[in-house]
Amino acid sequence: MLDDVHEVLMTTRSVRRRLDLERPVPVEVVGECLQIALQAPTGGHAEDWRFVVVGDPDLKQRIGEIYLRNYEAHVLAPLRCTGVDDPAVAGRLGVGDSGRPTARTERILAGADHLARNIGRAPWLVLACATRPSPAGGGPGTWSAVYGSVYPAVWSFNLALRARGLGTCITSLTLHSAGEVAELLAIPDDVVQVTLLPVAWTVGTDFKVAARRPVAEVASLDRWGTPFPYADRTFDELAGRA
Repeated sequence: MLDDVHEVLMTTRSVRRRLDLERPVPVEVVGECLQIALQAPTGGHAEDWRFVVVGDPDLKQRIGEIYLRNYEAHVLAPLRCTGVDDPAVAGRLGVGDSGRPTARTERILAGADHLARNIGRAPWLVLACATRPSPAGGGPGTWSAVYGSVYPAVWSFNLALRARGLGTCITSLTLHSAGEVAELLAIPDDVVQVTLLPVAWTVGTDFKVAARRPVAEVASLDRWGTPFPYADRTFDELAGRA
């Protein structure tokens, strides 16, 4: 168990290639992490989140097939295009001036590709859902209300897993086939699927603080673009060890 809040907060990674797909995870551990996750805030105290925890091998395999199919269609196929004319699209896809994926995209893709071909082998797949009405039919703020009531619990679930030596990553590719997944898992029509999380022990627990842009580069004071007066500290300084 990790009991240092700074380490848990700052070293929780999206784990793909380092998921241990062979070691069983007791259902009680998943239950503990969900219990912790449900302490997260939810809009209007509605507690309108729902979680489908999938451990049946056949169901996991079929979900994995759906995930891989959408990965090939929505990730690999666009990246195989030689030349993306729209710079905004090229940037979103991680395509460089040559029309091919950048080195950074290739590194990310290696992990994504591994996950796409193995996600159905994870000990558990946890599908987070919302029972509020679909945001597509609501007004301003509805999207925030729906997803903002689920994602705090999802991230708390991530942190609880990390503290216990497990890992996961937030995925969205099955949402391209939400109807198919709903039929497979008997999910009602009025339930919104939010994200699918594979759950497994991690291969090692030595995850490090990630390289991120400094706070002053992404935060403004009072008005957009006004410099924010803060110089990033080291991990030890933040954790009170320096």
